[in-house]
Amino acid sequence: MLARHQKILELLADKEDLSVKDLSEKLNVTGATVRTDLNILAKADKIERVHGGAHIKEGRTRQEYTFQVRKSLNANKKEKIGRAASNLVSPFDSIILDSSSTVLALAHALRLREDLTEITVIPTGIWTAIEMMGCENINVLLPGGYLRHASGSITGLPTTGFLNDILIQKAFLGALGISVKNGVSDTHLLEVELKKYIVNKAKEVIILIDGSKFNQTGLATFAGIKQISTIITDTSAPKSEIEKIKKSGVKVIIAK
Repeated sequence: MLARHQKILELLADKEDLSVKDLSEKLNVTGATVRTDLNILAKADKIERVHGGAHIKEGRTRQEYTFQVRKSLNANKKEKIGRAASNLVSPFDSIILDSSSTVLALAHALRLREDLTEITVIPTGIWTAIEMMGCENINVLLPGGYLRHASGSITGLPTTGFLNDILIQKAFLGALGISVKNGVSDTHLLEVELKKYIVNKAKEVIILIDGSKFNQTGLATFAGIKQISTIITDTSAPKSEIEKIKKSGVKVIIAK
């Protein structure tokens, strides 16, 4: 698959449907090129064409596919980040795993840690919870809340109420963007509010984020840089930004 085709899928997964004009502007290619790309993706049963644009299939198919698209982006980097993050988990830990695709890679890595005993995992996303199924050495504690269909995240007052009396030792969170100036940010406001709550409650806050997210900014910040204990990223992260973050007193681990 062409990198441009993958980008189209990513954009559609985020926005649900886009016009040829929108895609042309975002990809910096002609409308004719976009139409050709959309026809190829439609024939491959990846999208559905509509008048003047395209969208990813409706219903459950779309929900699953949306997450699969995010999961596949920078998959190799996410796998390395997930493995590195798994080394920070110890027996008897209580940890929160958010609904991001990078944290899902951590959940997968934890499945391979047979030495872990009596740890409690609190997933705030259904895909992360499903990944933990069958791990008899891991206790999975599911919070209640409202399901966000596009991402599979669980948010809202029921979720924060559930977490009130839980002692969270480590929170592993993904993000849309990170910078020294704007901190760690995301786009969906209910998820941002939940992450703010988790950041203020957890003993350690560990951000899992690949190099493409540096100097990017979402709609709202859920943590300032100095609220973060550790950032785990990959070798593509900009060195200048990494040095600024380290000077703020945050530990940075480069997954290789």
